Amino acid sequence: MNKRNMLLSIVLLATVASSSFFVGSYLATGSINPFGQRHYYELLNANFGYCVTSAEQTSCQSVHNVIFNNGMLDVMDLIHTGATSGGCAISATCTFKYVALTGSAVTFAAGDASTGATQGNCGASGSEGGSEITANGEARAIADTDTVNSGASSQTATIVKTFTDTTTSQAVAGACLANEVTVSSANSILLAGAAFTSVTLQVGDTIQITWTLTYSWS
Repeated sequence: MNKRNMLLSIVLLATVASSSFFVGSYLATGSINPFGQRHYYELLNANFGYCVTSAEQTSCQSVHNVIFNNGMLDVMDLIHTGATSGGCAISATCTFKYVALTGSAVTFAAGDASTGATQGNCGASGSEGGSEITANGEARAIADTDTVNSGASSQTATIVKTFTDTTTSQAVAGACLANEVTVSSANSILLAGAAFTSVTLQVGDTIQITWTLTYSWS
């Protein structure tokens, strides 16, 4: 091999090696600059379940739920600016640990407006047109237990509330996770909502709502 061909071979090998380095770094980091910052991410996943106890028989279900854009915006604002996006100021009585119920048959969507005196009520987000239950022992209330695990990714927050029907039969068809106890409040924000097949509670029947929020990061 003459010197000219040897030089061309060396240049070709160097080009292939450097290209492989940059391609590999792009696939690993999403950036063409291998020395730039890595891509970290945060993920919030909400899971919903409910259990109905009637005549000493308990039935439990887990159904699809949505996180509302407005609710997630409020979470992001609190994390990154220390301020709320329009609700009450964060405190022991203003945080996403309140459970609300609706008797209306609705289909929650992430894009539903979910704040304020009307759309901040469970069942009335966006153009759903439903209403929140405010009587029979099933009015919006703080969770019975609010457990937050700590440590490395991923971690969960479990919010559980049991409602007992107290006065007359009541249909329940959905639940929401809200930031405060007051219904029809200008400061009300819904973080998540879940609709399910309507169940009719009789006096003494209970429905237990469980929200499990999983936070992951890398």
